[in-house]
Amino acid sequence: MQPHGNPEYNILKGSKIYFRSAPWNGISYSGNPQLRSNNIFNFSFVNTEEEIYYIYYLEKKSEISRIVINQTSNRRERYTWDEASVSWNLYAYVPNDYCDFYNRCGPYGNCIGDASPICQCLKGFVPKSPDQWNSGALSDGCKRNRSLGCSEGTGDGFLKFRGLKLPDTTYSWVNKSMNLEECRAKCLQNCSCTAYTSFDIREGGSGCAIWFNDLIDIRETSSGGQDLCVRMSASELGMYYSDLDVTP
Repeated sequence: MQPHGNPEYNILKGSKIYFRSAPWNGISYSGNPQLRSNNIFNFSFVNTEEEIYYIYYLEKKSEISRIVINQTSNRRERYTWDEASVSWNLYAYVPNDYCDFYNRCGPYGNCIGDASPICQCLKGFVPKSPDQWNSGALSDGCKRNRSLGCSEGTGDGFLKFRGLKLPDTTYSWVNKSMNLEECRAKCLQNCSCTAYTSFDIREGGSGCAIWFNDLIDIRETSSGGQDLCVRMSASELGMYYSDLDVTP
């Protein structure tokens, strides 16, 4: 299933994704602490049936700002003009750290900047290739401790992880009118559904975003992260007390 109304942007290096923004959540791009209220520019995001775009406005007409793709540093950089020094000052850039690079930790791997190793499996998952994982080759990611019970009729539930950059939305689906309980039920109806969350986090949250297949390009972030409810087998949930909120 292809993305439907869950927009994000990518930076490519050649034909491969180098950086992914994560989807817009009504306030900012999920897990992007750099994009927040400031005294240089305002921003807004428009997502309708007819058009999707992000736009920014300078707070002062005297301000000058530019965004470039730097082929030397392989970064998207925002600069502001400093009249006093007659020079451009670097204001913000992405990728910002190791965890910003696309899919560093593989499926169900959570990139945590101050952890060792920097990639950690989400609770309920273990390294897919333990020997490679322990040697620092992390791209194979993680696999489930226990298979989902959906196809076997034994039932599934969810663990809620907090403060995450949401996964790649290549295989996702959005409904802007559903509430979170309806979103949960919608996910459980499809054995391929692996996670869900609110589409828009303003005013307590609204809408539904659900993911199919493996969850990739996840990271923990100190600010700007979002809740994500990840599907688990009923037997796995028994270890965490069903539908418990857990931290990554």
